[in-house]
Amino acid sequence: MATVLRNLTYQGIPVWRNIFVIQWASQILSGVLVVVLVSWFFVNIGNAIQERDIPYGFSFLSREYQTPIGQHFLDYKSSDSFLYAFVVAATNTIVVSIVGVILATVLGIVVGVSRMSDNWIVSKVALVYIEFFRNVPLLLHLFFWFYIVLALPPVRQGYVIAQRLYINNGGVSFPWPSPTNAGLAATWVLAAVAAVIIGSVVRRRLTQRERETGQSSFPLVAGCAAAVVIGAAAWLILSAAGGAAPFVISQPEPQGTFGRISGGFTVPGGLIALLIGLVTYTSSFIAEIVRAGIQSVGRGQTEASRAVGLSAMSTLRDITFPQALRVIVPPLISQCLNLTKNSSLAGAIGYSDLTNVAKTMTQTAPAVSIFILIMAAYLAMSLTYSLIGNLYNRHKRFIGS
Repeated sequence: MATVLRNLTYQGIPVWRNIFVIQWASQILSGVLVVVLVSWFFVNIGNAIQERDIPYGFSFLSREYQTPIGQHFLDYKSSDSFLYAFVVAATNTIVVSIVGVILATVLGIVVGVSRMSDNWIVSKVALVYIEFFRNVPLLLHLFFWFYIVLALPPVRQGYVIAQRLYINNGGVSFPWPSPTNAGLAATWVLAAVAAVIIGSVVRRRLTQRERETGQSSFPLVAGCAAAVVIGAAAWLILSAAGGAAPFVISQPEPQGTFGRISGGFTVPGGLIALLIGLVTYTSSFIAEIVRAGIQSVGRGQTEASRAVGLSAMSTLRDITFPQALRVIVPPLISQCLNLTKNSSLAGAIGYSDLTNVAKTMTQTAPAVSIFILIMAAYLAMSLTYSLIGNLYNRHKRFIGS
């Protein structure tokens, strides 16, 4: 046996002393150990569920939910199934997540750049903003903004601006495009997306030509003009072919004895408070990430750009910020994930997000199964953000290398 082990070599080195073999063996053993532990964990959970007769399964998803959902972006009736109600609640969370990430990123960049401003007042205001919002718990932020919304006048005594904008404790109502025909509207939306893509291609081509020839081509203006012209042409063609415009503007108007607003689009008060809280809280962290990313770029880059005549804004836009993105993007992804997961606090201020609706479902459906669905939904959203962010980060690393 000792002779066999002595003759067992890899690349001329005995396997028990070959670092490559040792690394692979340790990884395989670690993987097997993890699989065994996870399997043991879930087997114990399954046994505990059976011993205690805890209900589980997913057959309830086809039953009628029979419970109203306060706010919903998709059409919903109490007679809809548990599965559709879950989709409606998930859509509410996705809308909050997408809008919140966009607003928090934009605000965080503005505050982060302001923090480095040469203007003493701007820099100190940004510093106070960052230190205040990131050091107060998020739940307190949500309660504060929710009570601010509740302090607004009721619907009948709410603020009315130009008979178009209605502000009250129920939310904010404003004009909104409404489709006249589903087919025409969908066709124009596709045409508008194509117009944006074409405009982006035009801008990129003109930018490349401007770099190669040195002749000013106004790529941004040309790209926007191309997108607007194509979108307008598609609108006119579809209007002529269908006999009506793809969209009309729906105006909000008070209706009934209680003056409730119908028409237009109403942003619920709970959603407003949730977005303000999430955006202000998350943007304070993003601002510090942006500041750290900009400071990671060598001062020689800034000095060289200023030496060739670039303004401070041009230096930031074209020299410093593109290089800083390689440092900014990875932690920025984490903040996007945090905002998405923090939106689960929406139930505290009465917004019908995924967690709030699913928690109500546990009264008439198996709690174990529902929480498995919740975890799977948040995991899917988080992995999607991670994928998009990592692809963008890889693109920036490739461009910068």
